[in-house]
Amino acid sequence: MKDDKYQFCVGDIVIEKDFITIGDDIQMIGIVLDIKHLTFQLNERLFHDRITVLWLDTGEKEEMPAVLVDLISSVIKI
Repeated sequence: MKDDKYQFCVGDIVIEKDFITIGDDIQMIGIVLDIKHLTFQLNERLFHDRITVLWLDTGEKEEMPAVLVDLISSVIKI
């Protein structure tokens, strides 16, 4: 079951959560490139979306659970 209030979309702009930023580094900003719904298993009862993010500062792509980023800008107009 998904507990997040927002379900990410390809093209969303995200920022990494502050608790995963190491030392004096700034939080990285990226664009969601891909989403695999409920495929990141943290334990036998807890699943999250797996997203691929292109980090704008480094140009690197990273797969991660969606709970590790916050939404900055959505491609969906509400």
